[in-house]
Amino acid sequence: MTFLPDWPPVRGEYTSGDPNKQVAIITLASELDKNRLIKKSAIVGTMKTENIGIEKVVANIISNTGIRYLVVCGAEVHGHLSGDAMMALSKNGIDKEGRIIGAKGAIPYISNIPEDQINIWREQVEIIDLMNIEDVNRIEKTIDSLAAKEPYKGEPVLVTMGAAKEEKQEGETAVSPELVAIEARVRAIEGEVKDLGKVQKVMAGMTSGLFQGFVIGFVITIVILGVRRLL
Repeated sequence: MTFLPDWPPVRGEYTSGDPNKQVAIITLASELDKNRLIKKSAIVGTMKTENIGIEKVVANIISNTGIRYLVVCGAEVHGHLSGDAMMALSKNGIDKEGRIIGAKGAIPYISNIPEDQINIWREQVEIIDLMNIEDVNRIEKTIDSLAAKEPYKGEPVLVTMGAAKEEKQEGETAVSPELVAIEARVRAIEGEVKDLGKVQKVMAGMTSGLFQGFVIGFVITIVILGVRRLL
């Protein structure tokens, strides 16, 4: 058996096709022609977040060992940088806190999938980097050029997706995605406040400079008028 019954097991914004095909496609923020792409793949869909979105992709892939390629195409997701996070996950994996090593997005944390299953995914699929490419003809030609592979060794893995909670593990705190999101938002607000403070300082300096310039100009004008009267 290469895939679990009722595959794919995790819901998401995707279209599923023939589970025996060896290619999965994510189109990031782009809504490409799924009716065409699904003919070349087992599953195709968008992926707009660098945490839950990636987890769903990983879960659906490792539940089907016949999938050996993951095509990443379409426009990058602003702010989340989910395409960058996917590339970083494939290359570097995750650290002890579940953070995708080297990812540049806002909240690149994997909370529902353990590291050993992430590593299965990393071994199972080869990433085909077509990021920022929306030309369906080019995507299809790339898929057609891929060499056939045998199914990945081992059995399909069922990932249980659920709301991660904060837990204490050997003196360390495993932070839930919700808390990470709040922390990231707080950091963003702090940055905005600092930026606002800088703007206020500049405006205050400009206002002060304008006032000083007005006073100096007024004084010079009075002096010139006085000199003219004396002459």
